[in-house]
Amino acid sequence: MMNTYEVGLLFGDGVAYRSKKNRSYAIWIDQHERNVDILKNLKKILTKQKVNFCWYKVPDNKIRVLFYSKKECLMLKAVKENPKKFFRTLNSKEKKQFIGGFFDAEGTVTDRLVVYNQNKDLLEEIQKFLKELKITSYIYKFGRVYGLQIYKRIHIQIFIRSIKSVKLFRVIQSGKKRSRLRIRKDVYNR
Repeated sequence: MMNTYEVGLLFGDGVAYRSKKNRSYAIWIDQHERNVDILKNLKKILTKQKVNFCWYKVPDNKIRVLFYSKKECLMLKAVKENPKKFFRTLNSKEKKQFIGGFFDAEGTVTDRLVVYNQNKDLLEEIQKFLKELKITSYIYKFGRVYGLQIYKRIHIQIFIRSIKSVKLFRVIQSGKKRSRLRIRKDVYNR
């Protein structure tokens, strides 16, 4: 059974596919080589769950993680059909995990944190949950997608303390953007 970090990651960047030809149910995610740490985190999760998976390179400097599971494929398809409904069923801990995976798939770190997606309803549900955590966020439209943005320093720090994300951990460890975000390493307890 997928954990909620995995669901968030695969909801953002994953594909759930049913082949009618050979009646198989596949799930895969492609990430650029620079995001290999996100795939390594997924690899740890799948290994812990004893899931057989393939890891290989695909065009455009990307790496693919692929596995077969009817149950998880159908679950991911259901989540993709109504992510707002799925998010509402989660408890607080699971919501944090989902947001962490979703941020790793769809998030960007600059002088602010932004999560992009076409599903405004889901972003609004996440925004409501973040408000419960005392995090102020704003939703903007960027062409055909929406972005949930957090840009106040105190709210970024609360997000970092509350949500575990490979992208955030990477930024904090590298120190590259810490000065722009004003993030202290001791704020993030992985």
